[in-house]
This record gives sequence, structure tokens and C-alpha cells, in this order.
Amino acid sequence: MATLLKLRAGADRLGMRLMITSFVVIAGFTYWLSVTAKPTEILPPDQEDELANLITLAQFSTGPDEYLGEVVSLEDIEIVANFGNHGHWINLVDVNRNGYLLYVSDSVRADTTAVSRVAEGTTVAVTGRVVATTDSVVDVWEAAGAFTSEADRMVAQGTRYLNFIEVTGIRVLETPPPGGGGSGSG
Repeated sequence: MATLLKLRAGADRLGMRLMITSFVVIAGFTYWLSVTAKPTEILPPDQEDELANLITLAQFSTGPDEYLGEVVSLEDIEIVANFGNHGHWINLVDVNRNGYLLYVSDSVRADTTAVSRVAEGTTVAVTGRVVATTDSVVDVWEAAGAFTSEADRMVAQGTRYLNFIEVTGIRVLETPPPGGGGSGSG
């Protein structure tokens, strides 16, 4: 039994030495990494690079169906009304000022700072793909929780003639406050 205790005592001393050695090696490796690593510079995305196939709202309004399936960017468009949890209405500049739907994709909705600033009356620039409204699209929207009521689904299904833009990029444009931007106090 004494031999067994001697063997265990030797193993205990070896275990402590290995533990201390591993801490020293890890500390040394961490120090070496901090000294030799180059700092990473994170550049914000250039807003102008996000705009693909930039067209004016007037060009788009003359024939939105011509852009079906294409990625387009529109600047200086005003949000007229919100639609459900994922959409916004804009007015085209055609004679009837027809409404047009912007469907905000989940990847854009994940950026809550941009989406939370989009409200009625906000001027935005958007990039997205022009997509036809079909039953399968409406079903996917419903599964994603895009509708707040059955009426929203009926409106979406009733807009067959009206395609939509699935927004993959949105930027709120800064607009001067009413009254010329002055503070009003003299």
C-alpha cells in the first residue's frame, strides 16, 4: 500500500507541474499574438456602392413591369404608409399616383436601426429586386409574419397587377426640418 501512495504522490506533483506549464505556455502565446497581430481596420460600407442600376422614380413609374426580375435602386422616395410588419407603400409619379409596395427582406429587418427610422413621411433610398406578386409569394410572407391582419393578406393578394420591390438595402435620407432648418430663437 505504501508503494501505491508513493506512486500517487509522484503523479500529483507531475500534474501540478503540467498545469503550471500549460498556463505559462498559453500566457506566452497570448502575449506573442498581441505583439505580432496587425490591427484590423473595419471600413463602413460606402453608401454609393450599394446603389445598383440607379433609376429615378419617374423612370420607374412609367413602366414598373419593365424592371421585373431586375435589381434596381431608387433614391428620394417618400414612404406613404406602412403595410403590415414588413412592408411600406410608396406612390408612383404616374398620372394616377398608383401605390407601390416595398417589401423589406429579413436581412434588412435585422438592421433594426435603419428599419426603425422608416416611418410615414420618411424619404429613403432603396435597393431591391422587382418581383411579381403570386400566391406562393403571399404564402411566404404570411409564414414570415408580414401581415398584421387578414385584411393585409387580402390587399396583398388583390395587387396582382401591382408587383413589388423586395428591399435588400435601405437608407434613410436626411431631410431638413420644416422652416428652413433654423432654431427659431434669436
